[in-house]
Amino acid sequence: MPWFKVDDGFHGHPKVVELSLTAVGLWALCGSWCAKYLTDGYVPAKTVSRLGGDTRHAQELVSADLWLDAPAGYQFKDWEDYQPLKTAVEAERAAAQERMRKVRAAKKGVTPNVRLNIDGTSEEVRVTPSQSHPSPDLTPKGVRAANRGTRIPDNFEVTPDMVIWARENTPLVNGKRSTDKFVNHYTSATKNATRIDWVRTWKNWLLSDQERAEKTQPRRSKEDQIVDVLEQGRMLAEQDERKSIA
Repeated sequence: MPWFKVDDGFHGHPKVVELSLTAVGLWALCGSWCAKYLTDGYVPAKTVSRLGGDTRHAQELVSADLWLDAPAGYQFKDWEDYQPLKTAVEAERAAAQERMRKVRAAKKGVTPNVRLNIDGTSEEVRVTPSQSHPSPDLTPKGVRAANRGTRIPDNFEVTPDMVIWARENTPLVNGKRSTDKFVNHYTSATKNATRIDWVRTWKNWLLSDQERAEKTQPRRSKEDQIVDVLEQGRMLAEQDERKSIA
């Protein structure tokens, strides 16, 4: 749908300041009507009346050199200089429809077979299934599509931020042992082994361990928690050491 464009200096233009508010309102409403129905600025007299104007207000716009008299109506002066013409709007609409047709065809994995509907009442583009092609990966190079999962990385590691999260949210869980089981499980799994976000999957794994621990044992003592913190710190130190050697 095209817009009826109004310059931000319209309110103070010499042609406008002497007009009545009714004439200015009529000008704006008729401009919107022309843009919607693609009349290229032509306003029938009956439209002026339907929008609340009359001959006096229309002639006020003609006298201000904003409108011209036209057969059975009026014409916006210099419409083509400030507003899109019908031919341009229809061309853009056709181009947009063609782009969407190609997008839909790509999503369905079909090759567009374009032909004219000679016997129909309008020009029609049909998309018929042909040789199937996979939809193109439209994500940036090196970035996997958001809806595709991957297997757990071979170098999956617990970061310091993950350790802090585990310390605050899963205090009853032995982080190193639970992480080892997590990695072993998804490394050896053959079904349902892909995930979109492995950090979130790891967190859910530890939360499940936390829930089981809460059901089977009382909250761990501070001494046990300190042991876990030290163990997690040792694990991080080992990771840093491996990185420095590499």
